[in-house]
Amino acid sequence: MLAEKVLPPVTKEVTMLAEKALPQITDEDKPQITRTPWLTHRHLVVFVMGWLVLFAFLSIFLANPFASEASASSTPDYARVMFLHGLLIGMVGLGALLTCNILCLRSTHVRVWIAGGVVFATVLAAIGGIWDRSIPGSEVAMWTQIFGFFALDEILIMLVAGMIGEWLRHGTLSRTLPFLAAFTSAVAMFIAAVMGHLAGWIMEFGNFPAILGSYAHAVGFASIDDFAGALVGSHSHEMAVGSMALIASILAVQFGYTRRQGIARTIARIGMAMIAVGTAAMTVIYVAAGWTTWSPPPMFVNGANGIASDDIVTGILVMGGGLVVAAALVLTRTLLHRPVRLAAAWAWVLSFDTVVVAGFAIEMNTAYFGAGDPKAVGAASDAIFTWLHQDIGLFLMPTIVLVMLAVERLVAGRSHPAWIGWTAIAGTTITFVGGLVYVFITPTLYGAGYVITTIGLLITGVSLLTAIWWSVAGHTPETYPAHEPALPGGSA
Repeated sequence: MLAEKVLPPVTKEVTMLAEKALPQITDEDKPQITRTPWLTHRHLVVFVMGWLVLFAFLSIFLANPFASEASASSTPDYARVMFLHGLLIGMVGLGALLTCNILCLRSTHVRVWIAGGVVFATVLAAIGGIWDRSIPGSEVAMWTQIFGFFALDEILIMLVAGMIGEWLRHGTLSRTLPFLAAFTSAVAMFIAAVMGHLAGWIMEFGNFPAILGSYAHAVGFASIDDFAGALVGSHSHEMAVGSMALIASILAVQFGYTRRQGIARTIARIGMAMIAVGTAAMTVIYVAAGWTTWSPPPMFVNGANGIASDDIVTGILVMGGGLVVAAALVLTRTLLHRPVRLAAAWAWVLSFDTVVVAGFAIEMNTAYFGAGDPKAVGAASDAIFTWLHQDIGLFLMPTIVLVMLAVERLVAGRSHPAWIGWTAIAGTTITFVGGLVYVFITPTLYGAGYVITTIGLLITGVSLLTAIWWSVAGHTPETYPAHEPALPGGSA
């Protein structure tokens, strides 16, 4: 009888080598729920990006974005505002999905609840927004949107809970400034959402219960409608800037905040500290402005000219802090070899230039632009800027930053991400230049500025569609680094 061959025992080292030989599944391709293998992070991110593009295309037929404001002081169009919520909530949902992976939120329950919340919030808020045309009067559509808003609340609550969990676990990133800024922004957005809920309740049901009217009268509002108007203003400003603070925080981590040393790390820390402090200060300002008759006083006043102090806080600290972070982490010798990162940083720069630089220039020339006075010489330019700074500066450009973060994580190879990045840079640049021409040179419908801006938006749209396609069709787990990992035991 032949002697049996004795096999060597399986050692730990052999097992590890065997595991390394197997293809690794990235976090983006792991199912959120084991029983639903198709529900991966990648598929959710691509779904939200696709939904945003589809919904943005649909908006062209429901409301011309270039001619929706008759003047800067015109009462907001309720139907258009609620329609835009379908886009904005999708943007926040995309940011929440990326936050789970970039900030390494390990709780399975948090990830699953955020994934479900993103689907419900994005779909319900968007579908309801198509038919939510008046208040009261569009109850079915309105309540469809409200359930989407509740799903957004759940997303923000789970983000906060997930970050608290990481703090208690002493997670690697939990003691860093980007983590603190992200936590502060999530809290700020939830507070903004609560103010939006109350404003919507008053708009639908009026002074019911009567305690609302009593409170409004006690703090000095002339009517319950004035109270609702104050809440709406604070809600919209805080939600928009809070989402940008979250975007800047995850951008910092993905672009290697914890790996930088020396002056780059110091500059990035300064930028993140600006964002954290600015978000906290913004929250205090908008809570006070929403719940009382107090208004942020203007600064640098010169006659009718002056810059609102809340704009200084949000523009200089939050958006300016993001600019500092992007400069510290992106401006390196390999800049041109990383067009996706360059596109993200460039979109942030253009957002800052649109909202802060151009905005401050208009505020310091109020006598010319009129601040809503239809008889002012620059009233037409002021009305167009109302669209430009909101739809382009606060909505489109931050969304481009998020999409570029997703592209870096989801799209493999070198050529596809590079092509997406350069196309996004071209599209956003042309859009920005066209916007400036539209506002300051030819403030007429179908003029040169209108045409240039349209061309830029079309090119940007091509970049978005390409990003969606290659996020699904052009990936392999091993060919493109998802992000620069955090250093063990990283600190602020």
